[in-house]
Amino acid sequence: MLKLSRLLFGLLLVTLLPGIVQAQDDDPLSALPGTIAYLGVDGNVYSIGFDANTQVILTDDGNTRLPYLLPTWSTDGRLAYFRMRSVNGLPATEIFVSRDGISGGDLAYTATNEAVNYAYWSPRDCDEGVGCRDLAVLMSSRTEAGLFIRLVRDTLEEDTTSVTDAGQPFYYSWSPDGTRMLWQRNQRRLDIYDAQRGVVVDTLTSSPGVFQSPGWSPVDDRWLVGVLAENDLSTNLVVATIDDQRVLVSDLVGPIAFSWSPDGNYIAYNDHDGPLAVLDAVTGQIVGRSDVSGVFAFFWSPDSKHIAFLTLASTPNVLNTELVSGSFQASPAGVQQAAELAWSVLDIESGAVRRYGFFFPTRQMLYFVTFFDQFSQSHRVWSPDSRFIVYSEVQGNTSLLNVIDVSQENVVPVSVAEGVFGVWSFN
Repeated sequence: MLKLSRLLFGLLLVTLLPGIVQAQDDDPLSALPGTIAYLGVDGNVYSIGFDANTQVILTDDGNTRLPYLLPTWSTDGRLAYFRMRSVNGLPATEIFVSRDGISGGDLAYTATNEAVNYAYWSPRDCDEGVGCRDLAVLMSSRTEAGLFIRLVRDTLEEDTTSVTDAGQPFYYSWSPDGTRMLWQRNQRRLDIYDAQRGVVVDTLTSSPGVFQSPGWSPVDDRWLVGVLAENDLSTNLVVATIDDQRVLVSDLVGPIAFSWSPDGNYIAYNDHDGPLAVLDAVTGQIVGRSDVSGVFAFFWSPDSKHIAFLTLASTPNVLNTELVSGSFQASPAGVQQAAELAWSVLDIESGAVRRYGFFFPTRQMLYFVTFFDQFSQSHRVWSPDSRFIVYSEVQGNTSLLNVIDVSQENVVPVSVAEGVFGVWSFN
């Protein structure tokens, strides 16, 4: 049974947990914005709505052997989550969608011999109008050569699905109007895919460099990619359009990672576990930089004024998330040792860096940060007001879902639930 920490200060209904002290008016956690969806230690999906003082159990049939996976918010408040289970001895995937994140989800899709690796909602309604939204689910299968996207169209009536071409690896980014995706496949192709027509409509001529996820600008038709430099040994960070490519930084040592700020004005990047750098997206001028190297994951605040980043407390080689080629896995197999991580927050305007204590991530959190450049586009660790961060850690014999106020220095995290992974709603 889920146990909530007394440090929640009465954010949940007193009838749920007798004895919790009511929050004071000046308690900053008493009016946290938005809703956190999370995976409990019992394998079920929960959500906490702080502003409404509600905690909801969305599922009750999960367990630690067959847990639910990857709660994924859309920008309009829908919540998707997933489950792997056995049907007649075969692995089966189920996709559920809750319309508001506080009521139980409806089954949107189920199939055998398919596994979920990642999910990403379109940021806008589809061409059928209000109530229609596309969910792009990255899947693997024993019958397919590589990964593929199953596009689930969630409507007010009947849900439908379609399947795209395959690739290995396969990363993608939605256009801001929700009609197209930028694909990076096989470390060889950069394609523009029309989700309405179900076809690739353009291919960038440059060969991809060493990077994982591309980034479509959140405000217009610019694409942020890494392309192979002329020496074929390094990677150039490029902003591309259909007619032009502009190199922002050349000859980077891969792998590189990058992301747009939500307002489209800045680009953050680093290469080969180096420092984090922030560029003006138009001029390419450096406007901010971390004061340490070894940054391997970073996440923009919704207001584009801050960027949270993670560093290791120990040597990088302990962060081992080996994926066995050809295996049928929904998450990394073989995390040999959990790395101790620490949050820091860079203020873009002042250049100041605030640091916070180290923690041991859960296995699910480790999967999330290993592929952060993809997840940072679809899953938010930041609260909607750009003040708090949510994350999960192993502490003793349990896993805790923590919230930390990163607007201040010298603060400690607050444990709001026992959970292995959590994500904040967009609103």
